[in-house]
Amino acid sequence: MTANVLLAGPILRRAEPDRVCIWLATRKPVRARAEIFELGREPKLGPRLGAGDSEQLQLGPCLFVHLIQAVPDSSAFLIGRLLGYDIELFEEGGSSGQRLGDLGLLEGPNSINYTDLPLPSFFLAAKATPLNLLHGSCRLLHGNGEDAFSAADGVLARHAEDIAQRPSALYLTGDQIYGDDVAGPLIAHLNRLGCELLGEDDDASVPGTPKLSELGLYGREELAQAAGLTSTTLGNHLMSFGEFAAMHLLAWNVENWPAALPRAAKAIPSRGLVGPKIISQRRKYAAEAKNLGRARRALRSVQRVLANTPTYMIFDDHDVSDDWNLTAAWRDGVYKSPTGRRLVANALAAYWAFQGWGNDPDCFDQPFKDTVSGFLSRRGAVDAATFEETLWSFERWCFHVPTDPPTIFLDTRTQRDYDADEGAAHLIGKVGRRTTRETIARAGHQPGEPLIFVSPVPLYCLELQERRQKFLKDKVGPYAIDLEGWHSNLQGLVDWMAFLIGELRLPWCLILSGDVHYGMNLKASFSWGNQTLVITQLVSSALKHSGSVSRTVLNLLGKMVGKTHERIGWERPPKTVRVSAIKRLLALQPATTDAWNEDAPVFLAPRRAQQLGIEEPPHYREEREYVSAVGPHTLKIVGNNNTGLLSISGNEVTHQLLCPTEGEVRMYTAAIDVKTAPEGG
Repeated sequence: MTANVLLAGPILRRAEPDRVCIWLATRKPVRARAEIFELGREPKLGPRLGAGDSEQLQLGPCLFVHLIQAVPDSSAFLIGRLLGYDIELFEEGGSSGQRLGDLGLLEGPNSINYTDLPLPSFFLAAKATPLNLLHGSCRLLHGNGEDAFSAADGVLARHAEDIAQRPSALYLTGDQIYGDDVAGPLIAHLNRLGCELLGEDDDASVPGTPKLSELGLYGREELAQAAGLTSTTLGNHLMSFGEFAAMHLLAWNVENWPAALPRAAKAIPSRGLVGPKIISQRRKYAAEAKNLGRARRALRSVQRVLANTPTYMIFDDHDVSDDWNLTAAWRDGVYKSPTGRRLVANALAAYWAFQGWGNDPDCFDQPFKDTVSGFLSRRGAVDAATFEETLWSFERWCFHVPTDPPTIFLDTRTQRDYDADEGAAHLIGKVGRRTTRETIARAGHQPGEPLIFVSPVPLYCLELQERRQKFLKDKVGPYAIDLEGWHSNLQGLVDWMAFLIGELRLPWCLILSGDVHYGMNLKASFSWGNQTLVITQLVSSALKHSGSVSRTVLNLLGKMVGKTHERIGWERPPKTVRVSAIKRLLALQPATTDAWNEDAPVFLAPRRAQQLGIEEPPHYREEREYVSAVGPHTLKIVGNNNTGLLSISGNEVTHQLLCPTEGEVRMYTAAIDVKTAPEGG
């Protein structure tokens, strides 16, 4: 067996006292087995604590994914102790296998273990002790700047043997890949690798398209638009399952990259005529190639972090396509297109195989796995309609992580409700609240106890941005401005807050998010009647997406944002004011006043309510406070590429945004009391 049989991994996934999950992908069928050890000082490798074999699924002639579930030899794995694991791969029918050391992964430039520890390592955090976590989102391989995974790698290297400081988990909160925004220098390689793994018919496997390899560089826009997609970067959109799989493999393993990227002049030949379009494309291509070089150099760090940290991943829109399910019209239009319907199913199947499966294997029953594997491998009697409908209708992407307090990863993409074809969505609708409630119950949560949520879209972001979006929606449409914040649909917001306050009776909650391409710390409170929920919102974004222009704009925007903001709201427009008066106010101040709908909640700044003479007591009160992060500068908004490092100890959360910049890591730190209301609240 050669080392290149391993396409990606090992990636450490769900880890808890009664099982440890490890994921990997291989080029050919193997039996994978893991052993868990205690790592001590003398000797370094302590006793074996447990073991387990993999479940293998074939997704193509040369693509097999494996999930190992190692279980303890005794009642449970040790908590609060440093643990390590080794993996052995056996060829089919073989009696002896190759371990990580045999594959060259324990020493030298490809090593995935830290310091002088003999194996990749991790630990299970004890309850009632400080909880240290890493989180991040939005990793565009050809995005500007350094990959912030390198900062996470540095944290783990410094604290590899110190579990009091070492993060016990990594949360990837969306856009782990970009299916719509694909670099020109990579698209041909992704197509070839997909065909190598899935077979040559992968190139022509998407209904309504010719062979994908014949579409040419930046040549997929018309097909994607015809399928109902609305991204502004459709020229190289991934379409086949093989291409989506290949993108995941490139994101996690440098060995899957081409030896060299084609030069712009070769990739975009002039054919004797050099015009503005060719010059523009070559400049774009060259810039993408430069940024891909930075991504490639960081991949050893990426591999180490994923191999040594229990990692949990949830999708956001770019894991499929920008604006995925943003509106009912988008969802219905793409579903009606054979091309769009298959593309989304392919993307979701890739998300499940490479990301979702390891979050909580119990969420996926055998019929689901058989449908995905059977269709993609062509080894079963699964037809295309069954495959597509299974992925489009699946409702259990939400999952929990066994932390203290529990962490609930929310599905804000497939569980939406809609009031109108192109109106803002309820990010979690009625069915979504039911599945979330079931997930919270499985986590062992009791009403009145706090929770940690991962919401790919921040529950709270910049109030200034939220208001301008509503103003611009009727001017440029919902897609140009990404009209999909929690506050974009006030009924959806109120329903969610009623769920948190009325059903769960949370005293406080912590929310981790990404999506918006900046880092931020915010405190909020939402009052409903005489009940108040205190919310701490932390944002880490993007891992790799920041440019000098965007950083400058974001820093300026942060300076424009007031430290605090307050709104009051009613279930329906107050009866003590005429709608005509509201319309006059909207005409005078459209960008600072929420639209008024007679059948929906309305929120106003207290001063606006006073101007209108509203005397009816409000049903809701919302306050937020932007907490500045202190570092080389004091900033409300951090526009650099960053990964978030947070520590929860008692009532206090410390959030550091780690920003790799010009060979150093700049840190921006905020400390927040999770139980106290915002300033002035």
